[in-house]
Amino acid sequence: MWEKGTANSIIMKELEDASSQDYHFCDGQVISSMCTEPLEIARVAHNKFIEANLGNAGLYPGTLDLERQVIKGIGQLLGNENTAGGILSGGTEANITALWIARNITGKKKVIFPKSAHFSFHKACDILAMEPVMVDLNDEFTIDLDQVAAKIDDNLCAIVGIAGTTELGAVDDIPALADLLPEKAFLHIDAAFGGFVLPFLDDSPEFDFSIPQVSSITSDPHKMGMATIPSGALLVREREWIRKIHKDAPYLDMIGQLSALSGTRSSAAVAATYAAMRSLGREGYSELVKQCMEVTDYASQKARKLGLKPVMEPLMNILCLYVPKPRDIQKELNKKGWKVSVAQNPESLRLVIMPHVTKESIDGLFADLESLL
Repeated sequence: MWEKGTANSIIMKELEDASSQDYHFCDGQVISSMCTEPLEIARVAHNKFIEANLGNAGLYPGTLDLERQVIKGIGQLLGNENTAGGILSGGTEANITALWIARNITGKKKVIFPKSAHFSFHKACDILAMEPVMVDLNDEFTIDLDQVAAKIDDNLCAIVGIAGTTELGAVDDIPALADLLPEKAFLHIDAAFGGFVLPFLDDSPEFDFSIPQVSSITSDPHKMGMATIPSGALLVREREWIRKIHKDAPYLDMIGQLSALSGTRSSAAVAATYAAMRSLGREGYSELVKQCMEVTDYASQKARKLGLKPVMEPLMNILCLYVPKPRDIQKELNKKGWKVSVAQNPESLRLVIMPHVTKESIDGLFADLESLL
């Protein structure tokens, strides 16, 4: 700890120095992240609610009402405006909380999920002492339904389906998983990325609450929702399910608001999400997704001209390409200022085409990529 206080001018200079070492979305060279620049109104809203804590919601009735409106709005996008839920720190907390609820309701511990699932499900099973059962993917890089069927038994708590895998953007066959689901087991959908993309595509696969067996959905506003970090939404079909993880805290100003993993909850994220959703509306999000898909298609065409084959035709704004020695190419592109990632299954160069990635960004990236092939 510093012994004495420091002048604001010095502190700001130190902060500027630190920020200058970071990569920034506005440069158009970060093509590996599922996050992007939040809307300006989301930034303003975030700052306005910076001191609010929905962990003690009795002090913040206005903010609590904003959260209810946000959850209703996301629910409308995902096929059911009457769901319950809240804004958490992100997809990881939402996925952990979903399995926590499922475990407490079913009294069982077995969780089936595909190898494409986010690492948060391994965290959840570790924290909650649940049994993780991973199954392979089929030729379309989605969950192998035959393996799921073979793993189902009387100890099953939940099946997890992915609506927009982190690596490839693939979407599992959720209706087929629903058909396999035993009575009283949960079907959780991780749409952390897909939740603000799939509803705005012309030919979106079914994945949401319109499927009666879907129990809960994770969707991250701080990704394609254009809100500030951190903002992750968890929605559950039945309001009373949330009571299954409730813990009383009598010293707070409102009893019954701690049905979440974290005690302190960022109200700034709620306000930012509300501002982004109100500012864009369905029309704005549709246009945003359309633009991202156009740039994704542009990148795919550039790749094909270089003789590079996509791992799969992009369903969403993620493009993975078979390239020789992708780790080496990633390192070389990094030297040139480009932040791209490498998917593992299968090993390939992974590009995430967020709103800050333009056709000009793609031109620059592929010019440097061509020099490395």
